[in-house]
Amino acid sequence: MSFLFETFAVPLWFIVFAFGCAAPLWIKWYKIFYKKFIVTGLLQKKFQQVSDLAEDKIDVFKKATDHMNANENEKNTTKKSAKGAEMSSADQPYVKIVLKVLALNGDAGMLIQSIADNLDIKRNEVKSSLSYLEKNEFVESVIGSSGDKYYLAARGKKYCIKRGYITE
Repeated sequence: MSFLFETFAVPLWFIVFAFGCAAPLWIKWYKIFYKKFIVTGLLQKKFQQVSDLAEDKIDVFKKATDHMNANENEKNTTKKSAKGAEMSSADQPYVKIVLKVLALNGDAGMLIQSIADNLDIKRNEVKSSLSYLEKNEFVESVIGSSGDKYYLAARGKKYCIKRGYITE
């Protein structure tokens, strides 16, 4: 208040009078504000909209970064799959059939050529399917004098039992 008194020569009674005259107007404005915004919840809705907008911006940012990371991962997997190091089950149409043939053959194991002859498909397709199954621990390979023999692993047996290819 010292700034006000030093700047203008305003007596204290005038300030009290001005606030007193404005008080009914302030009360009227408060009642209108209270009825319009607080009782109806409009003010709370406005605050909620602002917070929702901020959350939406954060969600959009997260989705954008996830999408960007997914694109980088796709680029990396396509580079790897081009080299033949990693392939998904979608790239391997014969995975389930090869697994079923191994399950039906029992514990004797099978060579790549015998699986290819049995299914009447190319040897390379069988080989890529078996490498996918071996990487995911569905089959195991044993190196023998006649070549690699493939057997069902524990996970492969569980899968085949679950699918009904074999019984315990």
